[in-house]
Parts: sequence; structure tokens; C-alpha cells
Amino acid sequence: MPVYNGGDYLQSAVNSILAQSYRNIELILIDDHSNDAAIKRLDKTDERLSIFKNQGQGIVDALNLGINRAGFSFIARMDADDIALPLRIETQINYLLKNPGIHICATQVDIFRDDHHLGGGYKYYQDWINQLTDSESIANSIFIESPIPHPTAMLKKSDLLELSGYADSPWPEDYDLWLRAYCKGFKFGKPDGILLRWRDHDNRLSRQSTRYDKKSFFKAKAFYLCRKYTKRNFRIWGSGPTGVLLHDEIINNNGSVKDFIDIAPNRIGRTKRDKVITDAYQLQKTDDLILIAVSARGARQEIMGFLDQHEFLEGKNYLCLA
Repeated sequence: MPVYNGGDYLQSAVNSILAQSYRNIELILIDDHSNDAAIKRLDKTDERLSIFKNQGQGIVDALNLGINRAGFSFIARMDADDIALPLRIETQINYLLKNPGIHICATQVDIFRDDHHLGGGYKYYQDWINQLTDSESIANSIFIESPIPHPTAMLKKSDLLELSGYADSPWPEDYDLWLRAYCKGFKFGKPDGILLRWRDHDNRLSRQSTRYDKKSFFKAKAFYLCRKYTKRNFRIWGSGPTGVLLHDEIINNNGSVKDFIDIAPNRIGRTKRDKVITDAYQLQKTDDLILIAVSARGARQEIMGFLDQHEFLEGKNYLCLA
């Protein structure tokens, strides 16, 4: 649990871990140069709680210090502002033991705020992330957005070390880790049932740093697409701003974009970034990989339905990226 100015949330986050039904745990709290009194105010009577100062700077250094300090064979992530439900650790360990082919176990989440109800966008995201539970659906969705809520993740320490821990990248550190794991062939899964209350608030790191914005996510997607699919040409479905952004990032990573695909009659035959815009109704299956990069809500599902009807397979012939 990395902590920078945990404030009023820290004690409840710590309590939720120390109160787990699975008792044989150590809670490693990494103080990332906090300047508030939250850590000092903690009840430190539980011997399972250990506190270390981050000798580096930032969340990546804090996370890697925690990995190095961990003495158990499984490592579970937790943030200082969330609440783990009592059966979280027990359920995840049992899931990994019963499913040895799964490397990274996450959980379904309840996203909440203290000050008001979440808007429709967060409800949509929560429903999307919670429906991705099996390894195939998670892998097929990994380039849309991170399908693994970071504070719910659990994996073997040996697997985490095989991935070389966390990297200080220009995009989110957790998404980078999941994409590296995907490229190595690691499998993901989630047991049924909400096991973490994921708190949203205005001071969350993901709301404060540019490494969590849309462009940074697309940089990560293009970087790992070009490393995973080195021998395939990409065809981008969507010639709007999202498709163009994806195109540019793929080219920046020395990837090959064959063309854009669209259904709008006024766009067919035109060019974008010197690539022709091809009529979707003329598509034929080839070794090329179609990347769906249309961000309008509902459009992705319509395109997937169209491709499925024409026997294109998700994960093999096409992937979704928006």
C-alpha cells in the first residue's frame, strides 16, 4: 500500500486489510514522503503492519520497494483510499489456487464517492469492468482500457518479479504492467462478487497526473500493439480523431497501418494521413489486424456485431481500442 498524504481515508483502508478473514498476511505500507499526519495517527499495535519510507520518489519506486520487502509468495495491491471487503484476500487466494492457469487475479468493484452519487459515465465503466471476469474477455478488452482495477490485483511474487516489477513509463504504471503481462502470455481472471469499494475523489492520482490522460493511454496501446503483433499490418476502423490518434502513435512506434475503414459514404475513397479510407462493406478476412477505434458510445458494439456476422473473430481478426 503506497501512501502519500493518506488523510482521513488511510485508517479505514488499513483497517479493511487487517480485518480480512484471511489472517496470515503482512500489510506493507510505503510512505511516499507524506507531509500530513495520517500515518502518525494509525493504530500500529497490529504486528502484521509494517511501515517503510520510500527511498525513491513516486508511486513506481514505492510499489517496487513494497515488492522487495514482501515476505509472502502472493502479493496483493491496495490503495490508501479504498476499502477491501472482508473476504477479499481469502477469495482471491482460493481463486488462484483453484485456477493455476491464471496469473493475475483482480476483483469486481463498487465505485463510490462520499460527496455525491456517481454519474452515468462511471456507472457505465463500473458495469464494463465488472463484466470482464474470464481470461478471454479480459485479454480481448485489454486495449480498450485497463480491465484490471489496480487496487484489486493479486499475483504471485515470482510472476511479478518475472515481469521486472513496475516500470516508470509515460503512461499509467498499472496499465503498463498488465500490457507487459499480456504480451508475455499471462492470463487474467476475476472471481464473482464485489470485493473492493473503489473510492473516487478529486485528489486521486489518476485525476492529477497527465500520464493518466487519453493520449497517454493511446501511447501505451500503440507501444505494446507494435511489440505484440510485429508481423501484422493494422487496419484502423474509424477515421475520426480517435482513429487518427491511434494511427499516429502506431507510426511513431514503427508499426504498419494499411488503411482506415469507415461506413460513412462521404468518407469512402478519401485519404487520411495519406491512407485510403476503405468501405467496411468490402472487407475480407486477411492476416491484417483490424483495430476498432471509434469512441462514440454504442458504436463499438455495433461494429463488433457487424464483424461477428461476417465471421471475423475478436482477438484473432480484430481488437477493440476505444
